[in-house]
Amino acid sequence: MKISTPRHRRGWHVAIVLAAAVLPMLLAYPLVMREAERRAESEVTLTATLVLRQLDRIFSSTDRTIRDTAELLGRPCDDGVNRSLRELSTLRPYFRALLLIQDDRIYCSSLLGNIDLPISVYKDLHSLPPGRAITPTDRTPFVTDRGAVLVTLNQGGQSGVLAVIDERYLQDIQVAAEAESHFDIDMQLVDGRALLATSKRHPTAPGRNAHQSSNGTLETVRSQQFPFEVSNRLMPAYAARDISGIWRDTLPIIALAGLFAAYLAHLVCSRQLSLTGEITRAMRRHQFHMVYQPVISLDSGTLGGVEALIRWQHPSAGPMRPDFFIPIAEENGQIADLTRHIFGLVARDLPTLGLRPGDHLGINVSGSHVASPEFVGDVQRLIRQMGPDAPILTLEVTEREALPDQDHVHHNMALLRRQGVQWALDDFGTGQSSLAYLEWLKADFIKIDRSFVRGIGTGSVTSVVLDTLIALAQRLNLALIAEGIETEGQADFLRQANVAYGQGFLYSQPLRAHDFSLWRAAYQAAHPQKPGLPPSALAASSA
Repeated sequence: MKISTPRHRRGWHVAIVLAAAVLPMLLAYPLVMREAERRAESEVTLTATLVLRQLDRIFSSTDRTIRDTAELLGRPCDDGVNRSLRELSTLRPYFRALLLIQDDRIYCSSLLGNIDLPISVYKDLHSLPPGRAITPTDRTPFVTDRGAVLVTLNQGGQSGVLAVIDERYLQDIQVAAEAESHFDIDMQLVDGRALLATSKRHPTAPGRNAHQSSNGTLETVRSQQFPFEVSNRLMPAYAARDISGIWRDTLPIIALAGLFAAYLAHLVCSRQLSLTGEITRAMRRHQFHMVYQPVISLDSGTLGGVEALIRWQHPSAGPMRPDFFIPIAEENGQIADLTRHIFGLVARDLPTLGLRPGDHLGINVSGSHVASPEFVGDVQRLIRQMGPDAPILTLEVTEREALPDQDHVHHNMALLRRQGVQWALDDFGTGQSSLAYLEWLKADFIKIDRSFVRGIGTGSVTSVVLDTLIALAQRLNLALIAEGIETEGQADFLRQANVAYGQGFLYSQPLRAHDFSLWRAAYQAAHPQKPGLPPSALAASSA
């Protein structure tokens, strides 16, 4: 028998290792972007808050000054009042002028002394606003080339104080905050008016122009004392540079994580490939052997056949569980080779087993193998090796496995059924849709999984499900075989439920062919077949 080696697995090995190496980068990407966003939000908010604090400081000083100036209202604009106004505007920062107003007319100025001008000489003021107000303007009567911020306090009767703040102070704050073109600062009143009435761009601001757009992270903070707010936006170019910096800082860690992940993937794939190679070598070196578990007629107690189970005696690791290496063989495309190997081992053991023509010999087959074009030929080869007086061959597919290419599977099953092969549905009720399987598989036997048998007499949910499964199978006139019987109580329950056959440690553990022949002789001597009974029927289950 030629045993194939799936070399394509090495290509998958390389692909998986490369994918593992790249995976940390892919996982890190959203984290890096989120960290960049967090940093941007933090920087933008911090800068906006600092600008706001500077503005609050300016306007808090202004508020105190105009309240002190309001004490001069009602007094004539004489030398004493003029001196007080000059001291307040000179000794307190930020002011261009302080003005006293009576009936919407300016009558005293810290710059000009006694004057008589309407408040409307400030083009953005038509009359004295109520309460405290802030009004941006692009020029003042005596300084026409530079904007200012007008802060007014109305004391009633259109009388009050007007403070003129040079916007250069606000521009300096803005330019300092926008250093190196990182940020885009806007200062505005809550009604939407810009706090700087002239161009918000200082002519000496490096790398900036009045038309420069920005679409980066935006944060806005509002003053708790005054009716204005500060908006700050991180410029996209700086945000991109910040992201690059984060990548640069984290790349060594990501690279190490990628190398570690690739190494782990290599170990796993190497182990997989190693097991694949070991399975191939085990077949060539005859490390596999078969054991056989009897299947008993629950009604008569006579032997009805056996279930053939594969075992692997690893030279260094010892016994290997079938539920460990069979899935690996299926994943690696070795299951057909392994099944053909099993067929050969069973054919070799058959003379020793001493099964009668009416007994059944159950062998597990994989759904992928059943669907393959080679399957029918493999089974026909086994039938020829078994000879004319051989037991009835029963092939079983597990319900846990989704059968591929159902049309091809159905064709192969029908072809082999015409040659005397029978079929069993294993692990019934535990895997794929049972009703769907029963509809098209048309199995000769159904095997009840040991998990349901274990629940007999416990009052568990599995015992209720077992009753349902038994009732369903009997309504469909299908023979039932119960796996995993370990107690007489379980056997009695199944016998009373008209389950035809059973197997489990109550009768025997799986035995090597020679040991089974000894057990069979002793068992048949103790349980002779009753006259007139038809030959037993049986299907086998997977290990």
